[in-house]
Amino acid sequence: MPRPYVHSFYRIWFTIVDPTVLFFTVLACIFSPATILETVAPPSIEPYRPLSHGPLLHQTAALFGFLGIMFAVLLRASPDPKVWKIVQGATLGVDLALLATFYNLLRSQNRLEFRAWSGVDWVNIGFTVWVGLIRVAYLSGVGGDREKKDKTG
Repeated sequence: MPRPYVHSFYRIWFTIVDPTVLFFTVLACIFSPATILETVAPPSIEPYRPLSHGPLLHQTAALFGFLGIMFAVLLRASPDPKVWKIVQGATLGVDLALLATFYNLLRSQNRLEFRAWSGVDWVNIGFTVWVGLIRVAYLSGVGGDREKKDKTG
């Protein structure tokens, strides 16, 4: 019986790379929340406050943990292209929300000009754009037109 084809790049990215990145993000949100906050707001602008920031970062850890489970478990368990597209479409929404958040943070800090960005800003925004483009490519069918048949087919 034919098995839906997922290009190996997408399969590796979505089931190995994404969950690995999310795993370490979850750990950082729980065990080093001040460090996570510093990636979006320098301590001189917004120092970490455990009573207000802590619960929000723990909720962020829960969201990223959920996404990690979707990538590491659900996508491996289901070859259904509809499931893969729903997961990637929903995650693209998260990526776009993160980019909007980065924009608003930079705007509120008067740091919209590229030369005002820190190295952390470049990494955060660059990585989020990169994974967003991967999701757009997957959802657009780039590299996924073939059907892979199993050994009996």
